[in-house]
Amino acid sequence: FSVSPDKPLNGLFRLLGNFRKIYLAAALSLGLAAAARSGTYLLLGQFADNILGQENASQRLPFIALGFLGLAVVTGAFTFLSGALAARTSESIAQNLRDYLYDHIQRLTFTYHDQTKTGELIQRATSDIDAVRRFFAEQAIGAGRIFFLFLVNLIALLYLNWELALYSIVVVPFTILLS
Repeated sequence: FSVSPDKPLNGLFRLLGNFRKIYLAAALSLGLAAAARSGTYLLLGQFADNILGQENASQRLPFIALGFLGLAVVTGAFTFLSGALAARTSESIAQNLRDYLYDHIQRLTFTYHDQTKTGELIQRATSDIDAVRRFFAEQAIGAGRIFFLFLVNLIALLYLNWELALYSIVVVPFTILLS
């Protein structure tokens, strides 16, 4: 589990180990949830622009309601699936780190254990590993969420009006730099 100082992302990628596909599925689930959420807004726009105020609006209203309900179910299901897969991955990574750390501590010399404070070893085994677990459960998947939200909403904007979409993404590099 050694991490090179000049390539810290490689170490994080290596920590995923056999869970890369599961974590990718979690990120893709977030993308599908973002697409369904954007679909809700597009359906709302369609309803307000093309159905509301027409004579046969009451006949189409049940289909619109079912569309909203279906999109809400899809959003909720894929958001739940993403959280469950990310949690499974992060807990497995934490367990692997604990096992590795336990094995490593077992193989250290008696002199090392004599000179090292017990609290330092306990801190490494608890708070540092928990920080890695929280990173994979919350922050890394959150970065994927932001990426998919941007991508899905950009596609929706391009669908609605490609010229305004291009004007609106001009500020994105500045926003990234500032944040």
